[in-house]
Amino acid sequence: MIFASDLDQTLIYSRKSFREPAAEEEIELIETLDGKEISFMTKRAIQLLKEAAQLYEFIPVTTRTIEQYKRISIFQNSIVPRFAITCNGGRILENGRIDEDWNRTLKDRLDSGSAPIEAVAEKFDQIASEQWVLKKRRADDLFLYYIVERSQIPAADLAEFTGWLDQEGWTYSLQGRKLYFVPKPVSKWNALHHVSEQLNAEKVITAGDSLLDLCMLEGAHHAFCPFHGELGTIEVPLKSHIMKTEKNGIFASEEILESVLQLRESGILA
Repeated sequence: MIFASDLDQTLIYSRKSFREPAAEEEIELIETLDGKEISFMTKRAIQLLKEAAQLYEFIPVTTRTIEQYKRISIFQNSIVPRFAITCNGGRILENGRIDEDWNRTLKDRLDSGSAPIEAVAEKFDQIASEQWVLKKRRADDLFLYYIVERSQIPAADLAEFTGWLDQEGWTYSLQGRKLYFVPKPVSKWNALHHVSEQLNAEKVITAGDSLLDLCMLEGAHHAFCPFHGELGTIEVPLKSHIMKTEKNGIFASEEILESVLQLRESGILA
């Protein structure tokens, strides 16, 4: 059985995304960059995740690049998963090595079903301006993301662009100040399904907070999303097997992990 989870704002949190007050003795620093604090988990969530990793094949699934994923110390030291999915499903790591078979499969799908990344970047540049697009990033030549000023986004222009994007085999997600443009074949569920077939997994449990996680939640047997996330605020109803947490912010991770463990303890997954 697999438990696959998104990381940022599902299991791990920056101080700005805590949303609820957390005492220093309740939290643990799990990521730094150039000496600066980046991400935290509650100590209880870490303990619960250790328990879950003993019962399930735990697979971190993230939009982060491989380099960004490897900054998270807990997954390099105390909880070291066999598999990790990075770049929103664009790269699969097995024991720290890139799955080249998946790379070849994904390239074939991209070549046949999605516009080139350069075409998307050039099209977006037609509506982007310094007034609302603050930084531009390309993740491993797989997808694009931008740091934006949400209050300044030209809604009509962006809606027209995302309509074009859909026709070109791409999707998008706005998470906080990050605007993502991702080819449809580069999805967390596609990569997770590839791994689950390798493992002959009978059941898959997932967790995630954003629209980029939705495919992974919908494809699972059981799924959880934080109350605070992008999925917690959308008007479209979620499928019945996707459960929202009652807790908010960093403490939602504890509720998700408690629920994942209860699935096993209750015999539902027996």
